[in-house]
Amino acid sequence: MRSFRIARVLGVDVIGDPSLLVLGVLLSWVIYLELRLPQTGASQSGALVGAVIGGVVFLGTVLAHEVSHTAVAQRRGHTVKQIRLMIFGGASELEDKEMTPQTELVVAIVGPVTSAVLGGAFVLLSVAFSGSAAVAGGSRFVGLANLALAVFNLLPGLPLDGGRVVRAIWWLRTGDRDRATRMALQSGRLVGLALVGVGAYLTLRGNVGLGVWVLFVGWFLTRMAAQSTRAHQLEMVTRDRSVADLMRPVSESVPGSLSVADAIELHQIGPSMRPGVVEVDGRVVGIFGQAEIDAVGPVWRAATNVVSAMTRIGPADVVDVSTPLIEALQREAGGTRLIVATENGRVVGLIGHTEIGELLRFNRVDS
Repeated sequence: MRSFRIARVLGVDVIGDPSLLVLGVLLSWVIYLELRLPQTGASQSGALVGAVIGGVVFLGTVLAHEVSHTAVAQRRGHTVKQIRLMIFGGASELEDKEMTPQTELVVAIVGPVTSAVLGGAFVLLSVAFSGSAAVAGGSRFVGLANLALAVFNLLPGLPLDGGRVVRAIWWLRTGDRDRATRMALQSGRLVGLALVGVGAYLTLRGNVGLGVWVLFVGWFLTRMAAQSTRAHQLEMVTRDRSVADLMRPVSESVPGSLSVADAIELHQIGPSMRPGVVEVDGRVVGIFGQAEIDAVGPVWRAATNVVSAMTRIGPADVVDVSTPLIEALQREAGGTRLIVATENGRVVGLIGHTEIGELLRFNRVDS
């Protein structure tokens, strides 16, 4: 299932990860179970309504957390590409190339502060409406969940807000953003491993529900720290480079009228054929390589034209040669799974797994 657009806030698209739906269902189910406890006195229908409303309101508070990051970043002159909501909260994707450590500190800390304020407000609301089991129970859950979210996000490791706080402070002390980033990423891995250990201990001691949850959160944080480390390494090796610096120049095209069998004989070098561009009537219209060859059975290759077997190039595949390399690599992949580089509307190069692998292999960065 693909990500979906939820809304547009402060001029920024809010994107929902499919896992967000899982979070909404889980939250509503937990609230429903809590409201159905005998001491609450809530009816089944009341508990159901309260659970659905509570789940939706909590997701709204998660959005408020991310919007606070966006509002402060925009106020300080920075661009926010999008807000992404997922099972463990959300992420505001900032353009932080010119961000100062002072700005990063403020932008990072405002999210947990927002969650803490909302948490306190909903806990007080549950007290004020203690006469209504559904309202009080749902408000109390939303309040406590926001307080927990604030504490979780303040854990000192990237990619959490607390990790950005650590990076900003270390950056202020050393003046070296890359060194501060590596330190905060390492802290994120250590915090994640510590949570895994605590979760395992709680599980072995008999507190299975809480233990498994803490273990899962620790695993998730460790995984996210590893992904952030790879993203940082990619940022380091692509810095000040454009698509033109990495692309494999296209020296010749494969005529679309050729049969697949003839294309193999004329263009394949070695055991497999590297992806190349397909030309029809003087225009480049597709990509043809080993993946497209494998999709055509050997018995049909003599009777199948390249244009029928190729993967058609779409707008999502094409970037200008002057595009920053990091921007091209981080975009959502198109149908060809390649970066098709153009100059003045003409295809001049390709970037695929081979080129990216060579880039990372010859430019290793210690994390």
